[in-house]
Amino acid sequence: MASTLTGLNQRGSRWYLNIVVPPDLRAAYGKRAMNIALGTSDRRAATLLGTVKRAEWLAAFEAKRSELNPSPVDAITPDMAALLAERTRAVVLGRDDNIRADLSLLADIARVHRVRSQLSIPDAGIIDSRIDDLSGATEEEREALADLNAFRDGKAAVSLAGQNLAAVLPLVQAEAAKLGVSFDVKTPGARGALLACLKAYRTAHKEVTLRDTGEVIDTPMVLTAPKALKPAKPRTLRDVFDKWKTSGDSPRSADSIGAYERALKQFEGQQKGLALAAITREVGDTYRTWLRENCTTPKTARDRLTAIKSLLKYAHETLEWLPKQPWRGLDIKAPTTNKRRPWTTEELKALFAAPLHTAYALPDARYGGREAAYWIPLLGLFTGTRLGELCQLKTADVQKVEGIDVLVLTNEGEGQSIKSDAGHRSVPIHSELIRLGFLTYVEAIRKTRSDSLWPSLPLREGKPSDLFGRWFKDHRNALGLTGTRPDFHCFRHTVRAPMRRAGFSEATQDKVTGHKIKGSIGTVVYDHWTLKEVQEAVEAIQYPALRLPVVAP
Repeated sequence: MASTLTGLNQRGSRWYLNIVVPPDLRAAYGKRAMNIALGTSDRRAATLLGTVKRAEWLAAFEAKRSELNPSPVDAITPDMAALLAERTRAVVLGRDDNIRADLSLLADIARVHRVRSQLSIPDAGIIDSRIDDLSGATEEEREALADLNAFRDGKAAVSLAGQNLAAVLPLVQAEAAKLGVSFDVKTPGARGALLACLKAYRTAHKEVTLRDTGEVIDTPMVLTAPKALKPAKPRTLRDVFDKWKTSGDSPRSADSIGAYERALKQFEGQQKGLALAAITREVGDTYRTWLRENCTTPKTARDRLTAIKSLLKYAHETLEWLPKQPWRGLDIKAPTTNKRRPWTTEELKALFAAPLHTAYALPDARYGGREAAYWIPLLGLFTGTRLGELCQLKTADVQKVEGIDVLVLTNEGEGQSIKSDAGHRSVPIHSELIRLGFLTYVEAIRKTRSDSLWPSLPLREGKPSDLFGRWFKDHRNALGLTGTRPDFHCFRHTVRAPMRRAGFSEATQDKVTGHKIKGSIGTVVYDHWTLKEVQEAVEAIQYPALRLPVVAP
């Protein structure tokens, strides 16, 4: 009659249980299956015994799997440290139990001891002096084992005296792995746990020597992991993002956080519950294909991919949560659309022919910033400075250096930021701006004790140009300059043409506009320009067809 218990089989009159080793554990066990004797010829008893035995082996497989693939923990708690210390003591005493019960091993220990002591007792004496297998160790074996244990106890004592934590590290790591967790010395609490284990290690070796004198020292049962040793949840890209948001020398901007959040939500929607360690290059290639097929534009697809790549890079380089950046080199080609270009002469005439610049008719719109609406476009026209750098200017940023009036562009003031190291610079104030009354305006604002150069201009935190940029777009559109170009950033391209026609190199143009200066093979050029040389380049920015009247009070 066939049994309902999987693996139960009969050989002759005796019953056995066939246990199949899971494929992922066969290398560890060295076999594909085991046929275990149940010690009975009664089928009913065999079914009961086999059910218990099968459950034990399934639990053993899970324990072995955890041992081979330990999970990290966020911290080694005091409870975890105490558990590992108890297991350390149990291992040392358990090893001693095994030695005392292995008669052949005891004989080998005595033989080595005799050779080292240069004794002439023949090998036969060891065997002859043992009455039978029940009589235990001979006197010579007991003495040899006691000497060995005393030596080990001495080494353990020296390790504890010097707090040599490395002496127990391999043992502790092995015991932690049996509990399914990885023991990393960098984990908070790890050093304290190692010290507790070292003390237990020393205690156990001392107890072993007491056994040699006949003291009763029981080996404790090997303890299992309490809830405190539950493996940490696998880290995810969301965990990386949460740390990234608050890292760095300066706070992340709301725009950057928002963009990364959108990219992450999209990725999580495609890869639900994916652990950080499981984000392979194959996953990246699959996601890249999905982005190409589902994003509205190649640029959006590339931006989303770049955001996830940046988080993976941060996880690898800063957090060291990944051994490498798995998506390095993955990209999506996104041809640039609506490339920025210089303003044309006709567009400049239309912009500066408005009442704002011909009659000083300042806007009522709050985002225009009153006087800022008049001066900021002019500063862009004659310096090529970024809109954000201009909006955050303070009265203290207008200075006279080496006899030249300059704008000092820096991130040192409260709320100020500069895009790159090259952006830190002093830009000479164009003579046309001085003719139009810019320095007079600056002095008037200083008298009001305003810190900001544009007291009526509201600034958005983290992106000072945002609100003024909206106003400028509306102003431009109202003058018939609709579409995406030219925008304010196009002034940075507009100033380069007159400097180039005047014979100034691209590197000098970069010095004025705050671009990183590079050589022909992409290496940064380290050179120095005098302020006078930079002023000459700025003064080369001329617009012969543009007539600007002096209208500012």
